[in-house]
Amino acid sequence: MESGVTTIEKQNILKKIFWDDPIPGADLFSILIGSKNNEYLSQEKIIVRMLERLGWHTILDLLGIEQVRLLLTKEVISKIHQRELRERYEFIRVVLSGEPVSFTGWGDEYYQKIKHTLFSNRWYRTQQALL
Repeated sequence: MESGVTTIEKQNILKKIFWDDPIPGADLFSILIGSKNNEYLSQEKIIVRMLERLGWHTILDLLGIEQVRLLLTKEVISKIHQRELRERYEFIRVVLSGEPVSFTGWGDEYYQKIKHTLFSNRWYRTQQALL
């Protein structure tokens, strides 16, 4: 899948998320695609930072869907700091790998969490009156 984003643009995007690192964008890109090794910066660290700092469509533009499918592993996802992002990318990993999607999140705990976003207050008042 060709994204239309040039290699130089990809390098610039990587350099922006690694602004605090002296490694050039070209080297970051080489580590990302696996053609170069670095002493302290691994492909996994680059991917984790991409997942934490870039939008999903930008990640797809940089890597393509097949590469994302290969690189989005449980180990990579476990290193993401934010719990919500870990959950989101775990769901994406499950879908991309063709695993069955679990509906365990649709229990009472999830219902309580989202109920105020689904129905108006009038619906809740009528439910309380019926009880």
